[in-house]
Amino acid sequence: MGQKTNTNNLPRAQSRGVFVFIFGFVFGVLVSSFVHIDWIVSVFTLFVGLVVLVVEKIRNEEIGKEVLFLSLILISFGLGALRYSLKDSHRAITPSSVGVVINEPEQKENSTSFVLLSDNGEKVLVNTDLYSPVEYGDEVEVDGKLQIPGVIGDGTGRPFDYAKYLAKDDIYFTMSFAKVVVISQGHGNFIKQLLFNLKNSFIGKVRETFAEPESSLLSGLIVAGKGAMPKDILEEFRRAGVIHIVVLSGYNITIIADFMRKIFENILLWSRMGANPRIAAGASILGIILFVLMTGAEATVVRAAIMVLVVIAAKMFGRTYSAPRTLALAAFLMIVHNPKILVFDPSFQLSFLATSGLVFLSPLVERHLRWLSDKWGVRTMLATTIATQITVLPFLIYSMGNVSLVSLPANILILLTIPFTMLIGFVATIVAYISSILSLPLAYIAHLLLAWILGVSHYLGNLSFASITTPPLSWWLIALVYIVMIIFVRRLINSPPHSAS
Repeated sequence: MGQKTNTNNLPRAQSRGVFVFIFGFVFGVLVSSFVHIDWIVSVFTLFVGLVVLVVEKIRNEEIGKEVLFLSLILISFGLGALRYSLKDSHRAITPSSVGVVINEPEQKENSTSFVLLSDNGEKVLVNTDLYSPVEYGDEVEVDGKLQIPGVIGDGTGRPFDYAKYLAKDDIYFTMSFAKVVVISQGHGNFIKQLLFNLKNSFIGKVRETFAEPESSLLSGLIVAGKGAMPKDILEEFRRAGVIHIVVLSGYNITIIADFMRKIFENILLWSRMGANPRIAAGASILGIILFVLMTGAEATVVRAAIMVLVVIAAKMFGRTYSAPRTLALAAFLMIVHNPKILVFDPSFQLSFLATSGLVFLSPLVERHLRWLSDKWGVRTMLATTIATQITVLPFLIYSMGNVSLVSLPANILILLTIPFTMLIGFVATIVAYISSILSLPLAYIAHLLLAWILGVSHYLGNLSFASITTPPLSWWLIALVYIVMIIFVRRLINSPPHSAS
């Protein structure tokens, strides 16, 4: 009987061991983000953990839980600190004036910005004229005011460490008012260049099919994110608390992934190959990876894509899927790839908090909304909106200082229309490649949906009480709020379901 119990407890013990390892690794990265830990100290900590494990095994033949826990913490903490020190080991040198544009130039209100990889290996964030002809993959020569970024004060007591924010992407210099001369073209990755061309072609066709600002909104929803939106409309979206709908995130990725799956299944049926789930899932995975590359692979998109890919892969191979484990895996893989995003990338932090609210808090909120009909998914949508608002609110108060008081009604009025808007707008644009006349009926429907979204955000965002500014708060107070929140949610999860009534 004892042996059987041990066998049944093995998966749970392994799961706890993985959790302890991830926690230790992330904690090592977190500490290293604020306190310099020399790589020798990291290696020594890792070595001590291995020695403790080996000695315990030799002496007792079995490893006790306490010793295993201690060893895992030491090993994972050492690895986390070592990974951060390796990422932070760069010694910046003055960049040369000639290099290659390694990202898609972003047009802002009065300028165009891009990242230049100089010939001596340094990256520079370059700001130049709004109508500069520079493109991804161009070899260029730049001449401007070279600066080392620092801390930016916003006048509200919330300084932003711009240097560390850029350093997470290995950028240690900025150049303002640059004059750019294109030397040659075609030095970028062929696949990325093809995807960027496809994206720009789609955005161009959207602008031909829809008037402004509807065209910018549709482009932002599908491929461009908030970079496509005018500044005044973005401000209305922020005040209304719906800016997340034009920040490519898990919501958008999920809609796009489901759309891809259905498209590939129908293609297989039309080709008389049969709706093979594995082929459709494999095609969806490839499509999502290409979409992530096309949109610039920002933290929110990557995190959402990893989670969606794990779900698709689990279904494809008939494995069980756990949302909390998938979220932990996505965050862990992203931190391993770039440990600096843990502290210095607000988009990663907001994305992780919002998804945690969806995974852990949303089912608990929905449990209290059973009195509400779930027709058209209203109850689920309301629960997810409330859950995400609760989880991100303390962080927004700490980092931004702006809180939208109309966020909940704005999200309720808008979110239900987003999937239909994206689908109809996408199909209308694709049909417009064939015939602009044939696309008119769909374009008109999409126009009405886009106008509704813009109208709600404009009306609610311009209310005098739509948004309030909060005073600066200490980080330890926000940390305490999240600790209390975690304890409260954990107690609710472990409580009987009937107690919610």
